[in-house]
Amino acid sequence: MKRVLNLLRSMRFAIGILAVVAVASSIGSILEQNQPSSLYVSKYGEVWSTFYSLCGLDDIYHAWWFFALLGFMTLSTGLCVLQNTPGMLRDMRSYRENKSVASLKKLEYSVQLQDVSASEHLKTRLRRYLKTSGYAYRLSSTPDGAVTLAARRGAARRAGYLLVHSAMVLICIGGLIDGNVLLRLRLWTGAAKIETHELAPSDVPAVSRLHADAGSFRATMNVAEGKASNTALVPMGDGYLLQELPFSIELKRFRVEHYASGQPKDFASDIEIVDEKGRHPATLQVNKPYTFQGVTLYQSGFADGGSGVELEWTSPGQAPQRIVGNVGNSTPILLAGKPNTIEFTDLRLINVFAKDDGGPASGWHSHAKPGERVHDVGPSLAFRVRDQLGQADEWLLYQKPAAIDGANWFLVGRRLSQESAMKYWRLPADANASLASYRGLVDKLLSNESRVLAAQAVARRTADPNVASALEAAVKRLLDTFATSGYGGVAKLVPATIPQEERLRTAQLYAQLLQTAAESVDPTLPPSFVHNVLTSYSETLEAKLPDVFHLTNFHVLNASGIQVTHAPGANIVYLGAALLALGVIAMYFVPERRLWLRVFDGQLLIAFTANRPGPGLSGEFETIQDEIKSIALLSRE
Repeated sequence: MKRVLNLLRSMRFAIGILAVVAVASSIGSILEQNQPSSLYVSKYGEVWSTFYSLCGLDDIYHAWWFFALLGFMTLSTGLCVLQNTPGMLRDMRSYRENKSVASLKKLEYSVQLQDVSASEHLKTRLRRYLKTSGYAYRLSSTPDGAVTLAARRGAARRAGYLLVHSAMVLICIGGLIDGNVLLRLRLWTGAAKIETHELAPSDVPAVSRLHADAGSFRATMNVAEGKASNTALVPMGDGYLLQELPFSIELKRFRVEHYASGQPKDFASDIEIVDEKGRHPATLQVNKPYTFQGVTLYQSGFADGGSGVELEWTSPGQAPQRIVGNVGNSTPILLAGKPNTIEFTDLRLINVFAKDDGGPASGWHSHAKPGERVHDVGPSLAFRVRDQLGQADEWLLYQKPAAIDGANWFLVGRRLSQESAMKYWRLPADANASLASYRGLVDKLLSNESRVLAAQAVARRTADPNVASALEAAVKRLLDTFATSGYGGVAKLVPATIPQEERLRTAQLYAQLLQTAAESVDPTLPPSFVHNVLTSYSETLEAKLPDVFHLTNFHVLNASGIQVTHAPGANIVYLGAALLALGVIAMYFVPERRLWLRVFDGQLLIAFTANRPGPGLSGEFETIQDEIKSIALLSRE
C-alpha cells in the first residue's frame, strides 16, 4: 500500500498522466467528436471507424479511460499537494536564522567584512536597509554577542507551487463534474438508452429522457416563432437523449440580417423564459449568451420553423394541381395516378449566385464566393418526392425567374440519389413571370388537333398543292415525333445513308420547320420564346422529367437555434484557471532571495542565495555588498 501511495504522489507519475491527457486532448481537437458513425465511415473507412469507436476516440472527453486519467491525475496531484504543503508553509515562514557560520561561508555568494562592531547604530541602519529593499527579516543574538539578521524576499514563489498544483486538482474535478460521469455510468449499465428514432418529445421513452437536475449537459433546441419548448436534444453519436429543462422558452420574434453575399450578418432572438415565478423576457444574440437559473442559452443558429408553402404541379395534358404543406412535414399526393409523398425539407429566402454573362457552361448554378459580383435570385424550396417503395427524388425550385442568356428562366434542380449531383433545368418565363405560356404551348404540342392545324398552317404557305400536301405530312410527322421524343427523336428522322453535309442541312431544315410549326400553334408568342419552350421541353423529355413543379406562394415561419448548457463544474474550472495563472506568475516572475548578515568578533559576514542561478546574481550581490559596506563605514563615524 505504501508503494502505491508513493507512486501516486510522485512527481513523475503526475507528469506522465498529464502528458497522456495532453496527447488525448490533442487527438480530440483534430478528430471530430461525438459525430454519427456514418461520418467516420465515409471519411476514414470502416476499419478505422471501428478502431476509433472501440478506443473511444470518437468521443474522447467522455471515454471511460479519459475519466480514469482525470481521476488518477486528481488523486496524484492532490496527494502531492497534501504531502508538500506543510513543508512549504514551514519554509515560507522560516528565516533560517540558526544557519551556522561555516554553512554560510560555503554559499557561492558570501563575503566577510573586517573591523565591524555590533553597535545599535549598525543594527538600526541594517534593519532600515533590509526593510527598504523589500526584505522581511528576523533579528537574533547569541550569548557570545554575535548578532544575526536573517532576511528573505519572494516567499510567494513557494505559494505559486501550491497554487499551480491546487489549480490542476480543481480543473480535473471540474472536468469530471461537467463530464457527467453519473450519466455515463447509466449509459454503460443500460439504465439510460440513446434514442435513434426521430420522435416527438412526448413520445420519447423515459429511459431516453434526462431530468432537469440530472447534472451537466450541452443540448440544442429549435423553437419556432410563437412556439414554446421545455426540452432540448443532447447529441449522442448516432442518436440523442431528451433533456428536460427547469423552464420553457418561448420565441417571440427572430431577426436576421444578411451580407450582400447572402451570408448571415447577425441574428437575434427575442424570447421569454417561463417558470413557476412568471415570464422573464430576454434577447439572445451571437456571442452574447444569457444565463438563467444556472442554465446558459446561446444563439447558435436558425432554421425553418415550419413555413407554409404552396406548389403547383402540372403534367403534360393535365390541369394544374395545387399542393399545400409545411417545411419539416410531408403531404400525400397522387402523381400520374400513383400515390406519392412530398417531404418539404428547406425554404431559403435568399440565394446569392455569381453574376454571369454566359450560359450554363459558365456556372450559372454555382454559389458565389466573397468578393465576386453577385446577385440574389430569390426564394427557393427543397423537397423530396417519395414513392410507395421508399425511393425518393430530391427537388430544388426557385420561385423567381433568373436572367440567363438574355432571357428569363425558372430554375429547377433534381437529384435521383444521394450519390449523384444535383442536375438543373431551365424553364422559360413569359412576360408575366409565370409558366403559363410554357405550359400552354406544351399542351398544344401534345394535342393531335393542334398539331394537325399547325401542319396545315405551314402547308398553306406553299402555292403548289402537291408540295403543300407533302409538306403538311412532313410537318405533322415532325410535330408528332417531337411531342413524344423531343429533338432526339427528330434527329433520328434524318436518313443515315446520306452524306454528312446533307444530313446537317436536313437537320437544320427540320429544326426550322419545327420552329415555324410551333410558332403557328400560338402566333401570340415571340419566336425566341417559342424556341426556348422547344429547347426546355426537349430537355425535360431527355431527362424523363415530364412533371413540372412551381413554387407559387409561401409564408415564412422562422425558428431559432439555441444551444442550452448547464455546466456546474465551469466555475470550478474558471477558479482553477485563475489560480493556475497566478501560480505560474508567482513561480516564474517572483524571484526568491535570502540574505544573512552576521556580526561576530568584529566581522560582518554577508551571505546571499537565490532559488535559481542566473547571470544577474553576481551583479545583484555586488550591489548588496557595496551598500552594506557603506552602511558599515557610516556606522564607525
